[in-house]
Order: sequence, then structure tokens, then C-alpha cells
Amino acid sequence: MTFQPSRPASSKTRLSRRTFFVTSAAVGGLVLGARLPLSAATVAGGENAELNAFVQVMPDNRVSIVVPGVEIGQGVYTTLPKIVAEEMDADWDLVEVRLATANPAYGNPAKDGRQSTGGSDATRGYYDVLRKTGAAAKDMLVRAAAQKLNVDAAELSVDRGIITHAESGRTVRFGDVADAAAQLVPSEEPALKDRSDFKLLGKVVPRKDTPAKVDGSADYGADIALDGKLYAALRTSPVYGGEIIRDDRDAVLSHPGVVAVTDVDGGIAVIGETFWQAKKAAESLDVEWDFKGMDSLNSHDMWQEMRASLDDEARPFFGTKGDAPAVIAESTRSFEAEYEVPFLAHACMEPMASTALVTDGHCQMWSPHQQQDLAREQAAEITGLSLENVSLQNTFAGGGFGRKWEPDFARQSVQAAMAVKGRPVSLIWTREQDIQHDFYRAAYVARIKASLDDEGNLVAMHSRLAGESILQFQNRPRNFPDPTSLGGAIGGSYAIPNTLVDYVEYKPVVPVGFWRGVASSQNGFFSESAMDELAYFAGKDPYEFRRSLIIDKPREIAVLDKVAEMAGWGREMPSGRGLGIAFCPGFGSVNAQVAEIDISSGDLEVVKIWCAYDCGFALDPSNVVHQMESGITYALSATMFGEITVKNGVVEQSNFHDYDVMRLANMPEVEVALLESKEIVGGAGEAAVPATAPAVANAIFAATGQRLRRLPLPTSGYGIA
Repeated sequence: MTFQPSRPASSKTRLSRRTFFVTSAAVGGLVLGARLPLSAATVAGGENAELNAFVQVMPDNRVSIVVPGVEIGQGVYTTLPKIVAEEMDADWDLVEVRLATANPAYGNPAKDGRQSTGGSDATRGYYDVLRKTGAAAKDMLVRAAAQKLNVDAAELSVDRGIITHAESGRTVRFGDVADAAAQLVPSEEPALKDRSDFKLLGKVVPRKDTPAKVDGSADYGADIALDGKLYAALRTSPVYGGEIIRDDRDAVLSHPGVVAVTDVDGGIAVIGETFWQAKKAAESLDVEWDFKGMDSLNSHDMWQEMRASLDDEARPFFGTKGDAPAVIAESTRSFEAEYEVPFLAHACMEPMASTALVTDGHCQMWSPHQQQDLAREQAAEITGLSLENVSLQNTFAGGGFGRKWEPDFARQSVQAAMAVKGRPVSLIWTREQDIQHDFYRAAYVARIKASLDDEGNLVAMHSRLAGESILQFQNRPRNFPDPTSLGGAIGGSYAIPNTLVDYVEYKPVVPVGFWRGVASSQNGFFSESAMDELAYFAGKDPYEFRRSLIIDKPREIAVLDKVAEMAGWGREMPSGRGLGIAFCPGFGSVNAQVAEIDISSGDLEVVKIWCAYDCGFALDPSNVVHQMESGITYALSATMFGEITVKNGVVEQSNFHDYDVMRLANMPEVEVALLESKEIVGGAGEAAVPATAPAVANAIFAATGQRLRRLPLPTSGYGIA
């Protein structure tokens, strides 16, 4: 029996096999697109013509464009196809978007050709590839139109999917010549538009995913409607690394709706006709666990050990300048402070969910995975099938933030489907499992030392971190300290003559992974809190102090000046109110924020946050603003509430009642200004996060005179300075 989705949707469209054509241009010899040799039946029947792996043109002039990255709320479902449509001069109203399958044609140049989305590199990575793809498709269509009209291609112009011969007034639509265009050999160096000629890029356009997300037709990891679909619920060890000694799985097979019980990574999956039936049966399992001694793990002990480890031998990071320790040791104006951030969960609005169907000869997955190719490869390993017999269709992801980079939930869906071959299975985590079995943003402690000269200039800075390494936890080969732990520990834009960043790797005890903002999520707080303290130590204004350290960087100065102007920096503040500033470039972009807080009631209220942002060229200004607002909101949740603690090996938090997030009642006003520069396109999804916590903490100091060096910040108990 063949299972098909019960309703059509873009996330279910699959591309057929094809032969790739390759370019060796600036994108580094990666696959630009894929030629589809059309059969005679396809041409004669007037079916949709696929010009390459990304572009499909319909007879009615609709253009279907594949988005190669994963849509996790960051807007690539609109922005990436818009790049193609811009170079094609397609009619945006007639553009339809398809979510990609796992396919080497969609490899991300920023990830060495791996098909993955993370680190704010989807737009940066695919920009050149998609421009060339759109330009090549347009060139093929124009050449086909020139043949049809018997004119020179240079005499034709294109606008909104209409190709016009100005001299004769004749026109043809893309759809009229799509089949003929598909027979042409694409140009490896098609002409690209000048930015001044853009009609879509740099302009605000409606998001293509909004209608489906509003009317509920968008498919997420567990939404795929398939005939005969089953549901899987998990029973996992409450303690990380626990293994099953004994269970009574045979007893739950008699529960209503239960079809199968099987082992999966981390525990047991119960498979039933409904998720509720599977969940109740999983909860009733009698399981005895071997916790491997991990049930003695407690947050208090970990903090004590990490703090003490700052005195252990540390490994230096790259980028060392001068001799910071020696300069600091000899200085008469030295500074030292320690800062801490806790473990953080991702708390995606959509808990982990993935759907799989396994037969004797094939495995099909529908998954919101940030590493499509890795998930596909691991499914092949689990099933024993060859890679070409494993397919993965992207679905929408209800948030990712790095959590859906991890393969665990996708693997579990395949393992569950293996137990009921021939029937698809949607595996769904509960919110409690999502919070308590995350790959957390690691907890870190930082000791920052610095020194000033006689004029109050910053001449040396040494930042030492201790905490778990993501790469160490994942057993990745490396011969240097983990950049995903240390990046941004000292702001790279600051002109400081002597700098040293080093690292004491804490033993891997809690599962850790990538979290929105990656290393800068903690290091922005560390470095910009210290920078503010140093400004006051020097007797200088915090904004002016930072500005003096980037005096030779006009792009950075423009952003810092803009946010100060927006916030009215330097204005007299009422009692109980304060302004704080932070400057955190990263991900190819420049970001600065000012926070205004009010503690006059004794409780912390973040009144407003101003954000100035330069990502080079904002391909969709509205979406970039939304990403800034989103990143600030996400960062505020961590700043004010976020903390994962462990007691006797078990994560104590389990849902939003004890792992709170920002809500409408306490969300401040956010104002974003976009600055445009001539730099290449920068990232947006992660770049707003790092500056928020230090801006708020620095504002609290301005209002109270109290330095807060640990997150989350207290939300009550404040007095006025």
C-alpha cells in the first residue's frame, strides 16, 4: 500500500532525479542548479518545465521556487525565493514556494556544501548561488523567447514574467516558452543585475508563508496527513544517560490503541493509533533505570567546580595580541570581575516532532530538521538502506534556535517507524520532555581582567571562560579551543593593543548544543558588561568610551551613533530610570542596543529597547526588523527568566510555569533602525540576541549603582541609587 498526503501542500512536493550542472565561480565550485532532461512526453504534454533544481515554470506563468534552507520562523521561505525571482524578473504575485527535499543540489556554500541552516548563514550562504540560479533561468527563457519571436535576445526586456520585444510590441510569457527554455544549455556566467535595478530585493513584500500559518494549513513536523498514520510517544530516562535495566513493555501492548513498543535512542517509544493513547501507555510503563551515577549531579556542585576551574590551566584562543597578562600585572589601574550565565533551554513553540515511513525498500521522512543531509544519512544508517533509498522532505519548523540542529528526534521517528514497517509514524515530544531533555546552551563563568593607562584608555584585556564545550560534547575532532564557546569573548571591533582569550573546558556532564546567538549569547553579556564597568572605571561616558575604541571603523561608528541618537543618550533620567548601552557586532552584521529600564516600583520593568542594525543590504527590510524584534524578545526571556537547574541528575524545570518566557504583559516597546552599507549581506536571525542582556544590566547600574554580573537578572527587590 502506498501512503500519500491527504491534502496537497508545498511541503510535500518532491523533485525527481536529475543530473547536476556545476559552476566554478565565486561560490566555490558548488552545485548551482540541476538540469532536468525532459522526456518527449513532458514537452508534448505541456507539463510544468523545471529549468533547474530551484526553478519550475508552469504554463499559466506561475513560477515555483524551492527554498533550500529550513524555514524556522526567520523568513527564508520568502527571502531566498525572492533572490531568485529578482534575477528572473518574475511576477512575485505568481511565485509559489516549495520546501526542499534533502538533496546535494541544495547544499549551503557557507556550510561547505552541506544542506543545513544555522548560524544566520542561510541568506549569506545562498545569496550568490540563488542570484546565479535566477539569472540563468531568465537567460534561458529569454533565449527561448528570441527563438520563438525570431529576434535577437538582446532586443528583449523582461518585467513581471513578461518578455517584450519593444520594436514590434510583441510579448510572450514565461509559461509560453518554458518547455523550449528547458531544452537549452544554461549559461555558467549569466549576467547579474546591478543593485540599483532591483525591484524586489531591498523592498518589503508580503511573506509567502503567512497565509498557510494563519489558516492552519502549514505543515509542521507532526502535521503530515497520511493514510494509516500512527503516533509515537516517548518514555525516556529522567536522568541524562540512563539505561533501561527492566521494563514491562509487554503489559502495555494490551492498552487501547497501542500497536507496538520499541527501543529508541534514550528510552522507549510507544506507538498507537492516537498520540493520547500512546502517551498514556508510555506513562504507565514500569521501567527500572541504571543512571550510571549521573543521579548525583547537582547545579550547586557544578557551579562550584566551574568557578574553581578558572584557576586551572587554560588554553589560549586564536587572535591573541600583545601580552595582556603582563600589561595588566604591571598596571596601576587594573580591573577584575567575574560573570556567570546558566544553562538555557531552547523552548521552541513546536516541541520536537518528526514523521517517518519505513518499508522494506525505502524510508521517507517529513521533518523540520536544520541539518537535512545529516538526518537523511542517519536514517540510512538506522534502516540499513542505501542513501538513494532514503528521502527527507522539509516541513515548517515552529522555531529552531539551534535545537533542531540535533539529530535525536529525527532518529527516534525512524526508529519508531522501523517497528511498524509500512505505516507512517509521527513521533511527538511533550513539552516536559522538550524542556528536560534539551541540548542546552551551556553554563559559563568568565573572569575578565583589564587595565587602563593614565589617560583612561583601555590598553589590555584578558577574558577567561570555563564551561562545557559543544564540540567536546559532540566529540568533534579539533586542535583548538571551541570557537562556539569563545567567539566574541572580547569584542573584535575594539582597538585594544593587548588581548587574550583563553578557556578551561569543563567536563561534559549536561547535554549542550547550539543556542540562538551561539557563543555571543553569553559572551556579549560578559564583554559588554565589563566594557561598561571599564567606562565608569575610566570616568568616561559608556557610549563615548566604546566609540573611542572603534574610531577607525566608520560602519561601526555609524551604528553606535545611530542607536545613541535614537535613545536620546545623555538626557536626564527620572529617578528610578536608567539607560544602558551595548555594542555587539557579529554574523557579518553590526548591532548596537540601548535599553531603558524603570525600577521605581522596586520591580524591574524594561520600558524600551532601541536597536540600530547594519546587515549590509537588507534583502527584505521588514523581515530584518522582525528578526531584530524576535531576537530581542528571545534574549529578554533569558535575561529575566531563563535558567535550567539540575537536582539529583534531573532537570528541575518542566514547562512554562517554571521556565518562563516574555509575555505581552512585560514586553517592552522595541524600535529598530536599519542602516545600509556597501558590505556583503550579513545575518539577522541570531545577531540581535547578544546585546540585549548587557544593555539591560548596564541600565540597571545607571539607575541603581548596582552591578549585576549573573543572569537571569532579579525582577524585583530594587532600590533607587
